[in-house]
Amino acid sequence: MIQINLLPIREIKRRARAKNQIIISIISFFGFLVILAGVAWYQGNVIADLKAEHTNIQNEKKKYQKIVNQIKQIDKEKDLLNTRISVIKKLKQDSSLTVHVLDEVASLTPSRRIWLKSLSQSSSRLSIHGMALDDQTIAQYMDDLEASRYIKNVHLANTKMDRYADRNLKSFSISCVVGFEKAPATPPDKK
Repeated sequence: MIQINLLPIREIKRRARAKNQIIISIISFFGFLVILAGVAWYQGNVIADLKAEHTNIQNEKKKYQKIVNQIKQIDKEKDLLNTRISVIKKLKQDSSLTVHVLDEVASLTPSRRIWLKSLSQSSSRLSIHGMALDDQTIAQYMDDLEASRYIKNVHLANTKMDRYADRNLKSFSISCVVGFEKAPATPPDKK
């Protein structure tokens, strides 16, 4: 026997499935749009909050800019004062050095054998010009200067025989370096 199915059930089920898929797709699309709108709204709120915070920070920065400028000015003045203090210390040290050097030269010069004509100091260089009885006196004088705490690198620039007060005397020029002697390191106490 032949059976005829008059109702197209398969076709109806297929159409119902297609219709359900279209509805689900449309609902998913609108759900996705709602989610995107929610994210955009949230991001808009975050951006607005950040802009407000940025504006507040800029206003606070402007409020403190005057204080920052004062601090920079004080730092510049401090650097200038430190420079001046270091110059003053250097000048005090140099003047103290000059006094020590003059004292050493005066105390080491034998009064009956050497007569100084001129002394000149330029920075750390000292030039001594004078007259002596003989070469041995000049050599001894140079050795004495070299032994000083403040005078080093003593060199004889030149010597020549000069006639002064009916006597033959040795005219000389000495150049040397002046400076403070470094203090020797003190050894630790041994117990």
